[in-house]
This record gives sequence, C-alpha cells and structure tokens, in this order.
Amino acid sequence: MARIFDKMKDPLGKMLLEYHRGDSNAFLTAWSDSQEMSPMRGDFMFRHFLEMEELDKLALAECRGRVLDVGGGSGCHSLALQILGLEVDAIDISPGCVAVMEERGVKSVRHLDLHELETGSYNTVLMLMNGAGLCGTLDGLNLFLEHAGDLLAPGGQVLVDSTDLTADCGKPPEDDERYPGETEFVMIYKVMRSDPFSWLYIDFDLLKSVSTLHGWQCYKLLDAKEDRFLARLTKD
Repeated sequence: MARIFDKMKDPLGKMLLEYHRGDSNAFLTAWSDSQEMSPMRGDFMFRHFLEMEELDKLALAECRGRVLDVGGGSGCHSLALQILGLEVDAIDISPGCVAVMEERGVKSVRHLDLHELETGSYNTVLMLMNGAGLCGTLDGLNLFLEHAGDLLAPGGQVLVDSTDLTADCGKPPEDDERYPGETEFVMIYKVMRSDPFSWLYIDFDLLKSVSTLHGWQCYKLLDAKEDRFLARLTKD
C-alpha cells in the first residue's frame, strides 16, 4: 500500500485525529466488494492494553528486541511496547495516523510504506489488526515475503494476524476464481473517501504454504474468535 500524501484521501487518519482531539463519537465506515463491514469506532482504535483481545496481548508479549510496528494506526500497540521497555519504530502510510502517534507519545514514527524500508535490523516485525491485509493480495504477500527478510536481524520474527474467510465459501476456489480472502475496500469519514485499496484475509494453511516457498517457517500461535489467528514467521 502506497503512502497517502493527499490529506483529503485519508479518512482513517482524519477520524483518529478528531477522536484524539475530543470527538468521542468519531467513527468511519468501510465499503467492501465482498463482505459486510461494521463501523470502525475511535474508542476501539484507542484501546489500552487491558482492553485488548487475547490475540493482541499475546502478540505484544511475544515481541522481543527492536520492533517495527507496521501500520501503527493510533499507536496503541507501540505505546504498550514502550511501556514494556522495548525500542519501537512505528510506520504508517496515513499522515493523520502519524500525527496521532506523535501526539500520543510514540517515540519513533515515520510516514512510510513498508517497502520503502530497504534494510533493517529488527528482532520483530509486528503486523496486527488483520495485519496480513497490508500485503493487499496474494501477489503482494509474495512480495512481502521476499522483502521482509531484509528487515530482520538474525533470528528475527514476523508476528502477523489474519482472518480465515474460506470457511464461508463451501469449496476451494477454481483456478480462474479470485481467492476469497482478496477484497477491495473504500473508507469513508464524513465527506472524505479513500481511494480503493486491496486487502488480504488469508487462511493459515495457505499462509504456511506460501511462506514455505519463500524459505520461511510459519507457526500458528493462537486461534481466536471469528476465525482470526496469530502466526509467527521466522527464517532461522
């Protein structure tokens, strides 16, 4: 997903900024070409550690060393990791999200797309809130797996969650059909609309198969409610 430069194309960032600056009722809606979506509320995006679901808590507990928080959003995960004493770099394509994280006290924030980071020495790359979605498509997942190894220190890990939508399909897709976890979104906040963007929900078996093709080991750490899961990817 490319960086957003036009603030009028950044409804998520605008919603989070207005919530952070006092609009406790702020929320946005999301349109999908394949599924019904619930509104995204500001209070959920700003939840504290004790308010998080078990999957998020486990992912944060499994973080180690220097952490890259990809798609940092409101900064809730980065702030929790800072409290634990970990060094965290947060990145987001949304200028509004970057502003929110800076105002909330995330120490290292950058307005970047993941693929703009050419090298790194991170012990953990963290991708939460259906973080596999940031890859966009299965082709995007392949590109991510080719690139992510360059961001890790020896022995490093990727912690990523996703939701398995294949159980609702009844049968595997045919060769000429779109994988059911590939979808398109538009976010809407007041009069602001994002450009359409791709988002990927992947089942664990396919994630493991694709990861193995790229030389990664893939382990499931947790099955959560509504077919969501947390996985760890390692190269060593």
